[in-house]
Amino acid sequence: MSRGRIRKALSGFYYVDTGERTVTCRARGKFRQEGRSPLVGDWVEIQETGPEEGMVWEILPRRTAFDRPAVANVDQLVVVASRALPVTDPFLIDRVSAIAALKNCGVVVCVNKCDLADGEALAEVYRRSGFPTVCASAETGEGVEKLRRLISGRLSAFTGNSGVGKSSLLNALEPGFSLRVDEVSQKLGRGKHTTRHVELYRLSCGAEVIDTPGFSSFDAAELDLELKERLPETFLEFRPWLGRCRFVGCSHTKEKGCAVLAAVREGQIPASRHESYVRLCRELKDLRAWNGRSAGKQV
Repeated sequence: MSRGRIRKALSGFYYVDTGERTVTCRARGKFRQEGRSPLVGDWVEIQETGPEEGMVWEILPRRTAFDRPAVANVDQLVVVASRALPVTDPFLIDRVSAIAALKNCGVVVCVNKCDLADGEALAEVYRRSGFPTVCASAETGEGVEKLRRLISGRLSAFTGNSGVGKSSLLNALEPGFSLRVDEVSQKLGRGKHTTRHVELYRLSCGAEVIDTPGFSSFDAAELDLELKERLPETFLEFRPWLGRCRFVGCSHTKEKGCAVLAAVREGQIPASRHESYVRLCRELKDLRAWNGRSAGKQV
């Protein structure tokens, strides 16, 4: 048996780096029977079956795991946003950060394309909310060194909506990279999916990064009842006010005597973040109701 880390997953093949070589592997059938799949970032044990070929035999315990992007053991998500085309809906950032908090995974917010549109107002929202945040331009190099420091020594998954410049940022972070990039459609206001698969790279600064396909919205499968129950604590800036509301079980959406709402009115919590919280509450409520209706039909 050999041990290594999955660096790429493509068309049912897993490319495992053992430190000495890369072994192209298939996964054991038992994983499918158990409802599990190896993920990029997984540490695995492999049974070699031929020259640079093998079978993923065991998935070692994970620190973190996400369904989409399909990655494991990441230390942080780097959520790339843009105020230029394609403009990022802040709700997507807030949704990702809430799911990451539930999984004890860090979040860095990077507002890219600052040479095309001023991203400082958006960046300030997330600085105030307690996130490491950087305004950057893959084109001019602005903010690239700060971003390099934020990811050094960690495994970071770059994620964000299509066209915001994830691959361009990685090309700027590592001279010699040549990840494919495409122009954003001016008609549609969004980018093409230039990243077709998930892949882990090592950078000369000591960082490990995973480039992931862009999303239009973070995977709904990540929205579950645990997130519903713990949603307030996944908004970092809410935490000082939790437990200080007039009523036990306050939802922090419209109740009188709510300490969180008071903090929003006083400007201590950004209004846009609270709006995203309320929107997530609605999504989770609908999801729960749908699950309940489905269960009733199956019975």
